[in-house]
Amino acid sequence: MEYFQGIILQDRIREFFTRSLHNNRLAHAYLFYGGEGRGKEAFALTLAQALNCQSTQTRPCGQCPNCQRIAHFNHPDVRFIFPASKNLKAEQLHAIIGTKIKNPYAALSVPGSKNIPIDAIRELKDEARFGSVEGGYRVVIITGAEYMSREAANSFLKLLEEPPERFLIILITETLHTILDTIRSRCQPVYFPEFTDEQIEQIVARYDPVERDIRPLIRMSGYNVKKVFRMLHADYMEQREWVLQFLRSLIVENYFNLNQLIEQIRGKNTQEYILELLSILSTWFEDAFHLINGASSEQLINTDKSEPLASFARSFPEFKMNEINQAIENAANAIERNAHPVLTLFNLAIELHGLLGHRKELKEVT
Repeated sequence: MEYFQGIILQDRIREFFTRSLHNNRLAHAYLFYGGEGRGKEAFALTLAQALNCQSTQTRPCGQCPNCQRIAHFNHPDVRFIFPASKNLKAEQLHAIIGTKIKNPYAALSVPGSKNIPIDAIRELKDEARFGSVEGGYRVVIITGAEYMSREAANSFLKLLEEPPERFLIILITETLHTILDTIRSRCQPVYFPEFTDEQIEQIVARYDPVERDIRPLIRMSGYNVKKVFRMLHADYMEQREWVLQFLRSLIVENYFNLNQLIEQIRGKNTQEYILELLSILSTWFEDAFHLINGASSEQLINTDKSEPLASFARSFPEFKMNEINQAIENAANAIERNAHPVLTLFNLAIELHGLLGHRKELKEVT
């Protein structure tokens, strides 16, 4: 039997689970962890398919009724639980799942406060008392496991301590330390590393193909495939142009232009949008720092801006990288705490100007 053929997967994950399935040594509970956008949810569904696939040659085959039903979230033996607001209506929940059906690597866009309530865990425990509906594996996938209420987490412990036969639990989190020690100790942890450039390009080509070069987006996202998909349909180029204009203006101390630029984003005054701008700004300084220290243009995040980056690096070879990173991080933290965006960005521009150091050349930066 072959496993995970044609699946875009990190080598260590493929090898680990292929060996476990061949040797029939599957644990009863796994804790998938690692940064956002590393395919943890997508692989959890793939593993559920592999365990219930009807093929006698390759699992998952992706074509049999079981594989198809799991991919469409309507198999009776596979449950997918995610944190959501109790105020969400049924049609909103269906729309969220619909996004995941179209693209298992996409982010779950859940509005409002997030929570996995104890009622969901109690229902799960009741179901666990009965065997598989169709004679295969029961698989429970809980993503955002850190959002379990303490009451829900304590109730969940009993299921972990006495798991039924052919019952697999997969918990998913980005932050391992946020999971209760008592739960963590009863699960086998599995770390998910980043995808490579090529793997992310393959994932995008499969679920949301585009004609342009997405390598700058991949690096800008920090190899976060969920973020890449968001950026494909966001105002990414517009955001980056805003950042470059912001840099130009602060370098020459044109505060009139700075004020106009900052006013431009009032209509898009969302935390996510402004935090993305700050993330792009951070990558510019990161690239310039790498150039100063001998990196090639191929190693940059903003690969298509290597010439203006080189000009910037020549003009400000002694800029204070650590202090600049801290200033941008402080601004991001302030935005997350609902600080006034105009004042925050204007103060950041003044602070960054002071941290650039003496200008060596009078060339255009961008």
